[in-house]
This record gives sequence, C-alpha cells and structure tokens, in this order.
Amino acid sequence: MSSSATASEPLIDLTAYAARVGYTGPLVPTAAVFVALHRAQAYSIPFENLDIHLGRSIGLDAASLSQKLLTEHRGGYCYELNGLFGRVLRQLGFEVTNLVGRNLIAGAPLRPRAHQLLLVQVAGQPWVADLGFGGNTLLEPIPLVAGPEHRMGFDTYRLQTSPPHGYHLQLLLDGQWQSLYSFTLDETQPSDYRMMSYYYSHSPDSPFRQQRMCAQATPAYRASLVDRELKIRRPDGSSATTVLADAPEYAAALAEYFGIRLGQEQAAQLFQGNG
Repeated sequence: MSSSATASEPLIDLTAYAARVGYTGPLVPTAAVFVALHRAQAYSIPFENLDIHLGRSIGLDAASLSQKLLTEHRGGYCYELNGLFGRVLRQLGFEVTNLVGRNLIAGAPLRPRAHQLLLVQVAGQPWVADLGFGGNTLLEPIPLVAGPEHRMGFDTYRLQTSPPHGYHLQLLLDGQWQSLYSFTLDETQPSDYRMMSYYYSHSPDSPFRQQRMCAQATPAYRASLVDRELKIRRPDGSSATTVLADAPEYAAALAEYFGIRLGQEQAAQLFQGNG
C-alpha cells in the first residue's frame, strides 16, 4: 500500500542527506533510525515558503528537492519537507504511504484537505511522520495509536480519533488540547500533491502567497518568522517577539535562526513583501 517514486526518478544521495541533517548513525530500516532521522531533519531543515515570494517555481521531483534542500541548504513547505523524507525512507527500505490532512488550527472557514504527511510501517507498527507543519510540526514520529501523550522538546502531542474524519493530531497549548489537523488513512498520490502545491504556490487566496513564513526547531528554542515579525519561544514557556527593522536585519535573522543565506537583493525583496 505504499506509494513510490517512478523508476526513472533519480535517487536521493543518502550521504548528502545525512550530512545535511547532521546524522552520523547507521542507515538501516529500524525504528531507532527512523526516529533519529526524523529528529535530525526537524532540527536541521527549516519550514519556509520564500521561493513563492521570490517568483520561483516549486519542484517536487527528487532532483529539485535535492538541489534546493540539500545542495542550496534551503527549506520548504510540507510537500517538499515530507517529500524528501518519504523518499529517503523508501530508499532505506521502509514502507511509506502518502496521506493528506486538513488544517484545523487555522480556524474557519476550514481549508481544503491539502497538508502532506506520511504513514510509515516499522516492524508491523504504523507511525505518523510529519516534518512540514510549520512552527507546530512534530519533532519525532508518533505511533498511530489514539490517546497516549508524546512529549517532544517542550511540546506535547497526541492523536485522537474523530469519526468520520479519521484522526486528529493535537498539541497541548496553554493547558488545552488544540487540534492541528485531521487526516484519514486513504493513500494520496504524488500527482495529488503536485496539484495541491500548484494551488498553494499560485492562488492569491493561499496563505503561502499572502505571508512570508519560516519556522525552525532547535533543542533550545522554536523560532518563527512571519513577514517581518520574528518570534522565539523557549522551553520555560517564555517568548520574545521582534519586528525586524530593515532588509539587512531580515537577512541576518534568516541566516542566524533558519540557516537561510540569501543575497542582498533577495533579502530586500522579501523584506518589502506585503508586511
């Protein structure tokens, strides 16, 4: 039941991937490696949609993902981040199924079902993997079991069932469980993601067209940048927000907190944006 890349697609360079995410362990299809790779990518490759605002197309094929995320040390949104991770896992021998979810934390009116996530089978146990939900994304995969709480860094997640809508991934926010998105176990095809990505990167109604977004988790903090507003959230619950004053400060924040290094002209274009 797993989706795979076409036979003609190039493979991901696993040595380059491991170097990009700072992973030095074995590359074998075990639960420990799966969890470690998920965590390593979460801490290394940022969520970001900046190419949309630079007028660049978003490629979801293996060559485009490798060039942007590995060679250029950039990030991406869910179709890119989970697209890369899914390809890596398949090459290692994991059984991976593409899924799609509906963003719930954004509130009404509900967005279409268009968030990519992955279902991964490990030794007969299905797990949910997701590296592409912005500042609230999972740091580690979680077993597909409703109820148990999973502490990751300084956030806590759980899955709940919600018939007929399948599952809800929830995050504990200010003492209350907040549903991030719902999803079913129906398999999604790469062609579906291409259609979704085209809409979200081109439609004026898309939140990814309306705002410039970056997010990065580290063991010490979670950083997010929406337009010119930089927010740093720390394990003790404190947060600090800074409104970036000019393009050089914007470029410096991209480099320091998200590992994104752009030229002065690109940084100025993004800083001006619509913010």
